[in-house]
Amino acid sequence: MARLVLKKGMDRRLAAGHPWIYRGEIADLKGRWTPGDAVDVLDAGGHWRGRGFYNPRPSLACRVLTRDDEPIDGEFFLRRLRAALGYRQSESLVGDAYRLCWSEADRLPGLVVDRYGPVSVVQCLTLGMARAEAWIAAALDTMFPGGHEYRLDDPTAARIEGFEPRHGWRADAGPSDLVVAESECRLGVAVGAGQKTGLYLDQRDNHAMVARHAEGRRVLDAFAYGGAFACHALRAGAASALLLDSSPDALALARHNPELNGVAGRAELRETNVFDALRALEAGGERFGLIVLDPPPFTRRKDAVEAAARGYKEINLRALRLLEPGGMLATFSCSHHVSPALFEAICREAAGDAGVPTRVRESLGQSRDHPVLLSVPESRYLTGLLLERFTF
Repeated sequence: MARLVLKKGMDRRLAAGHPWIYRGEIADLKGRWTPGDAVDVLDAGGHWRGRGFYNPRPSLACRVLTRDDEPIDGEFFLRRLRAALGYRQSESLVGDAYRLCWSEADRLPGLVVDRYGPVSVVQCLTLGMARAEAWIAAALDTMFPGGHEYRLDDPTAARIEGFEPRHGWRADAGPSDLVVAESECRLGVAVGAGQKTGLYLDQRDNHAMVARHAEGRRVLDAFAYGGAFACHALRAGAASALLLDSSPDALALARHNPELNGVAGRAELRETNVFDALRALEAGGERFGLIVLDPPPFTRRKDAVEAAARGYKEINLRALRLLEPGGMLATFSCSHHVSPALFEAICREAAGDAGVPTRVRESLGQSRDHPVLLSVPESRYLTGLLLERFTF
C-alpha cells in the first residue's frame, strides 16, 4: 500500500479527529497507487496516522477512513454500516424513511445512504467511494436482504473528483414511486427524481415541530418542494396553506402529497420565483400566521457567503413583514458555510430593517439521523430559527 507523508505540523487536524487532508499538506507519496486507492497516512516523522482514500485531483486529496491498522474491504464497510444502523436503532430513528449513513459523521467520508422502505439510495461523493461500490452494495444486501439499491451520485462532486456519476438501479429495478409515513403524514417518494435522494430527510424533526404551531393559521410554505411542511401543518389543523416553488417537478409532488393526506382542498400551489412572490404578497397586503422558508443552498462556496447573506436577508425581511401579530416564521439555511451565529445575525438585521419585533422561540437544526461530529463542524449544515412576531 502506498504511503502518504504529511508535511511537518500538518497532522494537527487529524490528531483532533478531523479526517480531511488537503493537497498542500502532503509532502510525499511513496509506493505505487492509482487515484481512489486506499493509502497509509504518516506524519512527517514517519508515524502511522491512519488510512484513507487518496485522489490528487481535488484540493481535498485524502479522507481518512480509519485510525486502526485494518483493511479497507467489504468487511470494513459492513462493520461501519451496521454501526450506523445500530446508532439509529438505539435512538429510535429507524422508520419508513431515514438517513442510514451520513458521510464523515458515520466514519465513511464521501458516502451517503438513505432508506425509503425497501430501497437504499446510495450517493458517492468521492472517487474512492465510487470504486468501492461493490463492497457497499454487498454490505447493504447483507443488512437488508431482498431490498433494492438505487445509485444517485452528485454530479458536481463527481466532476470535482473525476468519475462518471451513476444514476439508476444497481440490479433489479425497485419501486419507483413509494409512499412513506412520516409522523402523522404520508409522503410520496419518486426514487431518482427531484432533489436530494427523494425527500428532505434532514427536516423530519422540524416538520413535526412546526406543525405544532399550525392550528387555525394560514400557512405559507415557500420553496415548498414536495410540500411536507404544508402537509404536516394542514394535518395539524391549519386553516389553509399556500405553497410556492419555481420547479414544475417539485410542484407535481407537492400536488400529490396533500391528496395522499386528504388535505388537498385547503392547499393552493403556485409555480413562481419565490423572491418575486414574496414581494407581490407583501404589496398585496397578505398576512399569514405561519411561514416556512426552506430554500436550497444559496452558496456551496466559502467565497460566496456575502452574496448568500444578502439573499437570506431579503427573503426573511419579506417573510417577517408578511407575518400577522403573533405569527411564527420557521426559517432555514442548508449551507455549512452559513454558521448558526451568522444566520442569526442575518435574521436580526432583517427584523430590524423590516421594523418587526421578533422573539426567538427555538434554534433549529438537522434531524438526529444526520448526526453532527464535534470534531467535524462541516457535518452540521442545516441551521434554522423559529421566530415569533410579537407586540411590545
